Amino acid sequence: MPSLTEILDKPIRDPSGDEVASLGDLVVRISPHEDQPTPTVDLYPPVTGILARLKSPRGQRDVYIPWDKVTRMGADGVTLASPAVSLRRFAKRDDEIVLRGGLFDRQVVDVEGRRVVRINDLDLAERNGTWRLVAVDVSPSAAVRRLGSLGQRVASRLGKRAPLIDWAMVVPVSAASTGEDGDVPGDGGAVRLRVPRDRLALLRPSDLAELLEQLTPQQSADLLEEVDSAHAADTLEELEDEQQSQILRAMDKERAADVLEEMEPDEAADALQGVSDEEAADLLSRMEREEAEEVQELLGYPEDSAGGIMTTDYISVPEWAMVGEIMAAMRARARAAALDVEDPLPGALPEIYVVAEERPPVRPQVRRNGAKPRGKPGPHASAATIATPHGPLPLEAEGRLLGVVSLRDLLLADPEARVSSVMKPPAGVAHPLDGERDVARLIADEDLVALPIVDDEGKMLGIVTVDDAIDVILPTAWKKRIPRRFR
Repeated sequence: MPSLTEILDKPIRDPSGDEVASLGDLVVRISPHEDQPTPTVDLYPPVTGILARLKSPRGQRDVYIPWDKVTRMGADGVTLASPAVSLRRFAKRDDEIVLRGGLFDRQVVDVEGRRVVRINDLDLAERNGTWRLVAVDVSPSAAVRRLGSLGQRVASRLGKRAPLIDWAMVVPVSAASTGEDGDVPGDGGAVRLRVPRDRLALLRPSDLAELLEQLTPQQSADLLEEVDSAHAADTLEELEDEQQSQILRAMDKERAADVLEEMEPDEAADALQGVSDEEAADLLSRMEREEAEEVQELLGYPEDSAGGIMTTDYISVPEWAMVGEIMAAMRARARAAALDVEDPLPGALPEIYVVAEERPPVRPQVRRNGAKPRGKPGPHASAATIATPHGPLPLEAEGRLLGVVSLRDLLLADPEARVSSVMKPPAGVAHPLDGERDVARLIADEDLVALPIVDDEGKMLGIVTVDDAIDVILPTAWKKRIPRRFR
């Protein structure tokens, strides 16, 4: 399997064996033709032509020779089927890339190795009569080989080549973000748009976040275009607030709004703290109304307060609800979410909170900063609602906090029992304007999984989870050593 370096600059000969040019580069197609929509074409780009470097008294010029004009290619050079060579300059099409000019020194994500690397050489293979790009070489010896014949001799003495990276496990990072000026003939930015989207989906959000830390904000934003909004949101939540903000600013605005909708409300609010008021207002205006209102409410609290780190994503039920009804309501919500007709249950479900439900007033209730009452159910709420003698059972009931029920106690309780009979008084509560460190200390002292946040009248506003408390207490260096689910 030859490397690109081994065949570049080798002679191009006509059928009689006379040298007519040298091999300047190879051209590959990075998306399949409509008449060849095969997965192989997608994974391993075929060579569709060569760039012949012609020398003249006026200098050198590269001309394109289609692959059907080539009869043979090897380490000793290229042989053409015809002595005639078109002198038209090469014009790259949107679905093509030149290898040396477009991929050498390009940063790529090695999905299998979970790292960002730089391409030093490329490997090719002939399969069924077609040459294809099949692997990436990122070893130092590959960089040495590019120094010419002397470099190749030095590289041969370095010993065995490092393991190659299969092209199917590579996701190129966009060239537009690397600071290159002007139009690059082999610009590989189009590669990013045509790699199979499921490659990055193989990476866990925590692994993908580690990769993003090695890239610029624009490169990170471009890379996150290759995963769905939920995966992008989970990845952003693994990053520090400042980096979240930088990536959001680099994203397309509609895409950024979609990702913010998928993030936990407190995480989305933290990310928006680092953008300007105008940018935050623009992104909020592009989000779904209810998600935007939850985030907007959290943005109204000081960043270092309990309100600034709390989340409004939790389950609260009225005191009249029966245990069996609550279980049925959660199952109905989960089924509806699986069918994509309703918002899911909170990602973290530490406890269930029991409140003295406030019946909806005649006029719409307005909360702090003009936000409307919390409530996840959307236009398809009927798919996730169960009827009770008291009416539909809400899982986002508004009202004064009465007690807390752990999931364990709920599962072990009699389904016919009222939730108020199995709840316990909250071990502690905090006010939204309390300091974040005081709240974190209370969670640690009482060994809590979450701390309810209430207003002056005891009405529940949100919760601060133990992972948020750890974010406050632990230094940044230590936070990165533990999985996100424990912080």
